[in-house]
Amino acid sequence: MSRKLSKLKIFKLCFSTSLLIWILVGLFSFFKLYKSNKNVSTITQLSTKPPVDRLNRVYFAITKTNEWQESNDLNLYSYDGLIANTTNTDFKDWCIRLKIPDYTTIENTWNCSAYVEQNYLYITPVDYRTSTVSSKSEDLFGFILTSQNDLTFRSATILGRYCKKHYTDPLFIFSFIMTLISAIAALYVFCLDSIMKKHKQITQKRQERDNQIIEQTMKTFSNFIDNKDTYTQGHSTRVAAYVREMAKRMGLDEAEQLTMYYAGLMHDIGKLTVSDEILNKTSKLSSDEWTLIQQHTTNGAALLKNFTILPEINDAVLYHHERFDGTGYMNRLNGKDIPLVARMVGIADAFDAMNTNRCYRLKFSEERIISELERCRGKQFDPDLVPYLISMIKDGTIYKL
Repeated sequence: MSRKLSKLKIFKLCFSTSLLIWILVGLFSFFKLYKSNKNVSTITQLSTKPPVDRLNRVYFAITKTNEWQESNDLNLYSYDGLIANTTNTDFKDWCIRLKIPDYTTIENTWNCSAYVEQNYLYITPVDYRTSTVSSKSEDLFGFILTSQNDLTFRSATILGRYCKKHYTDPLFIFSFIMTLISAIAALYVFCLDSIMKKHKQITQKRQERDNQIIEQTMKTFSNFIDNKDTYTQGHSTRVAAYVREMAKRMGLDEAEQLTMYYAGLMHDIGKLTVSDEILNKTSKLSSDEWTLIQQHTTNGAALLKNFTILPEINDAVLYHHERFDGTGYMNRLNGKDIPLVARMVGIADAFDAMNTNRCYRLKFSEERIISELERCRGKQFDPDLVPYLISMIKDGTIYKL
């Protein structure tokens, strides 16, 4: 589960980074387009007639529609004009500039505004609604001028801004698509992460409940075991606590610590097969009786033969009376051939035996227990485990468990 969650975190980081990158690319393209759309273009025409090549360009054309003379010797000229845009981009805030002779004034306009400044006639949109000549379209307008001279427009200058739409810019479109894909992917990963966390919580609660059931069941069995001997009540629970603390100090993970604890609870299950008379006998055991006592290890393993989900428990039951020098029972294993859990339960079992009153003797002092642990180091006990148990005794932890 932790491995899957770490992969989810990597995926989440990748998609979040990708999302941020494409958002930045989109903002960059937006800014670039914005700056480009702010640039004013100047288009110079040498003629005011419609051009022969009208593809992909902005042009202006004008036609004189009427001419007459007033009583004050002023000539009036009526014109129809158009501004056309055959490009794929809108043309905004346009203005047409025409050279005019002196004493020319504006009489009237329609669909446009106009003003005269320093022998130039400026034609502009009426308002913001007509300030854009859309792609593949044209705007029509007209005006009347008065002049003392003949009016002939031979050239024109068009000012305006080419304004691309964002959805026509390839970089913006690509970044938008990639941002959308990254956002969907990131959302999916975040949702999956949330689902996995929820699943982990449910699994963890279920695991905790299962652990409680297992622990309570094993404690019940250990109570059955310990109650057979009035002098060893609580023995299995104490051994289990000692073993778990040792496992913690050895750096084993929580799952391994819990397994060691279970093994400590069940290590003496084989004593259920030994009669109370032998277990509680105060006098010296006979050879046959001692053999029966020793057989509690193999009998316990036989009881647990179908309990295979935690093999460490079976190892603890069968081998916890083996000795590091090979003189233990029942299989005469030695050294590291003895499973670690059995070596840990063995030394914890021996400590609890020395630290409690028995039917045949009183418990040992702390100094004597430490002395015995040191004396039997490498003989009865794994020499690597002795320091952990002694440290637990010296710092007082073992008495609080």
